[in-house]
Amino acid sequence: MKKMILAAIILVSALQGHAQEQQNHAIQVGGAAKINREVEAYLIDFAIAPEYGDTEGKKSFEDVKKDFFAKVKEVGLSENQFKEDKLAYQALQLFREGGLYTFQTRSRDELLTAARLANGNIINITATRIKFKPVVKDEKGYETAFLDSKEKAAKIAKAINKKLGPVLAVTDLTQQETTVAETYYFKPLAEQYIYLSVSFAIE
Repeated sequence: MKKMILAAIILVSALQGHAQEQQNHAIQVGGAAKINREVEAYLIDFAIAPEYGDTEGKKSFEDVKKDFFAKVKEVGLSENQFKEDKLAYQALQLFREGGLYTFQTRSRDELLTAARLANGNIINITATRIKFKPVVKDEKGYETAFLDSKEKAAKIAKAINKKLGPVLAVTDLTQQETTVAETYYFKPLAEQYIYLSVSFAIE
């Protein structure tokens, strides 16, 4: 039994030594490739709450809503681009009569036109979002990320007077895809990349 334990200890030590030796003869670098993301839609949430306005002679919700959609048509937009979300309005905890309408478009020009409908009083923008089409992570993207890592590793190897050897390991560190992103008035979002961690042998 003691001999078996001793043999196991020797084997583990040998494996650890081999792993350490491999680590001493390897370079681990990261490579990246930009992911091209296509916008599927821009969305704006409009809250219409006449009871919370500070104007005298307040109109009813139905009258304000009617005026709002009349302006929608005046600026060249369609009422069909607005979808009421009663649950979202309740979530705003505006307990008086009102409504929340989500505007959707693929056009940035229409987006800017719609944003001007808010008056900061009775009609307010409560949220803005961008919806992306699913990302296609193709072979070319991974190839670009790998070549980026290889170029970095080659420079490091040259700097320490070594030659770059074969690939030992590759790990995909790409973040999980986000299909809908909250954005403050549609400011540019951080770009997304394919990230690879690659270990190369050095000789």
